[in-house]
Amino acid sequence: MKINAKDVASGALLIGIAVIGLWLNQDHTLGTARRMGPGYMPMMTFWLLMGLGAIVLLLGLFNGPDRLERWAWRELTLILASLVVFALLLESGGLFLSIAGLVGVAALGDRTHRPLGVLGLMVFLMALCWFVFIRELDIRVNLFPVFLGMG
Repeated sequence: MKINAKDVASGALLIGIAVIGLWLNQDHTLGTARRMGPGYMPMMTFWLLMGLGAIVLLLGLFNGPDRLERWAWRELTLILASLVVFALLLESGGLFLSIAGLVGVAALGDRTHRPLGVLGLMVFLMALCWFVFIRELDIRVNLFPVFLGMG
């Protein structure tokens, strides 16, 4: 058996985070798929995280070791910065601007991205988030910046 220690450790970490999340989510009302409570989405997310962690862990047991590469600090920093941009822009900039900021900053982490592809992803995510969160779940969030008064 050839073990990839990085994948095994990553899978175990993902499973550990999911177990802690499920444990912390016990006090929230789950509801049903049609009428979701505040604990439903976190529970589903943690179960998916646990499943992905199990897949990564199992694949790590059979993939064999790979050479240790240097850390991709630029990419990691830009992806984390994109999450910060999203969080900072969501309330004052609206959902659409925050999604554009998230995708735009994260795309800078990939040197081979195509601007048309990034624009297409922005439009797709804006439409998807509008449909899921605004239209279907009726969550009240500004779509456009507050100063435009359109949200």
